[in-house]
Amino acid sequence: MNDDILTFCTPELSDLTRVRETLFHVEQSDLAFPNLYLLRHKYDTRIAFYRNWLFRYYAGNGRLRGYTFPVGDNIDMNDALFHVEQHAGLHGNPLHFCALTEENARQLKERYGDKISFSDDPGDADYLYRASDLTELAGTAYHKKRNQISRFERAHGNWSFVPMDDGNSADALSIARAWVAAQEPDAGHEHELRAIENALRYRHELGLIGGLLYVENRPAALSLASRINDRVADIHYEKCAPDYRDAYPIICREMVRMMNCELVNREEDINIPGLRQAKLSWKPCRILHKLTAIVDLC
Repeated sequence: MNDDILTFCTPELSDLTRVRETLFHVEQSDLAFPNLYLLRHKYDTRIAFYRNWLFRYYAGNGRLRGYTFPVGDNIDMNDALFHVEQHAGLHGNPLHFCALTEENARQLKERYGDKISFSDDPGDADYLYRASDLTELAGTAYHKKRNQISRFERAHGNWSFVPMDDGNSADALSIARAWVAAQEPDAGHEHELRAIENALRYRHELGLIGGLLYVENRPAALSLASRINDRVADIHYEKCAPDYRDAYPIICREMVRMMNCELVNREEDINIPGLRQAKLSWKPCRILHKLTAIVDLC
């Protein structure tokens, strides 16, 4: 008899519905299904289901490595973590955890006590925003964003925002390619372009929602997002063509209006100073720190 309850497999497009059924109470971007699927090779992502709970294991050597805290409704933590420990022991994996929220860390500390140690990389934190802040841009905190929109409208005249569909996905890809071409050569940018290409190819299967900004009928900016759940949306990709670098406040505002959610997750800054400054400029309502942990059961 095989006592290993957890059978980890690479995420497939067919897993979308079952994954989403476990995400009613979460906010972190690493659980958004497009990230699980599109980054599955980068992080050697594996997922497993037990009862109505989702487990993840990142087997690669990247930023994410190890097991994650199980998610789902009515989780029996002793039962769930027993099976994680069992899987690690049977397969010779170290009992490492990643992408832990502070609440996850507290629960693990209660279970493992002095046998667990934690670390926190600021670049892994998610930036969360009230959707109303990003759509209304009210008050002095968003004065610069409103000015940026005004300058853009004076410089470029008529613009329009339209939902992405099968007829304009080629325009979205052209924006992404133009954005990459304008950057310094970097393997990370090329990887991101491949991910956007796959996101557009499997947009329906991934549950992605897209929007495009046009200026005088020319494609200027794109945004691709998904719903983590009814309350939280995740902005996966947001790009402007080189001639329209000032379009970010408009594409962000219009996309969030279309998503009709309560919270927006704009993901991590991965310790890139310019990206961190940009995310802070949108005035997050909360920064969701994510920790890693090592458990020594010896």
